[in-house]
Amino acid sequence: MPALAKLKASGQLVAAALVALVGLLVGLTAAWHAVDPEHVGLWSGPQSFFFGVLDDRMAAHIDAHQLPASTLYAATVMVVGICFFVARELLGFARAGFGRGR
Repeated sequence: MPALAKLKASGQLVAAALVALVGLLVGLTAAWHAVDPEHVGLWSGPQSFFFGVLDDRMAAHIDAHQLPASTLYAATVMVVGICFFVARELLGFARAGFGRGR
């Protein structure tokens, strides 16, 4: 197997792991929101939009507010679904790249 093909397949494998990790973390954020809805959720502001944890002082500093839980859960389903399909495709490309030399 050429070194460049092996490097490409390795990069695809790493990318698949990172995309899967993002999907997992977004899903955990939604689950954690059920435990601590005041600080964990989907935050939006003039220069920010993210899933995560934010206390009142930091929310005031970046001028962010928490979006409703229904928005959090709908966005979570979409992000986790997209991450699943992207990671699955990247994993398939990586497997095909590693199997080319056999």
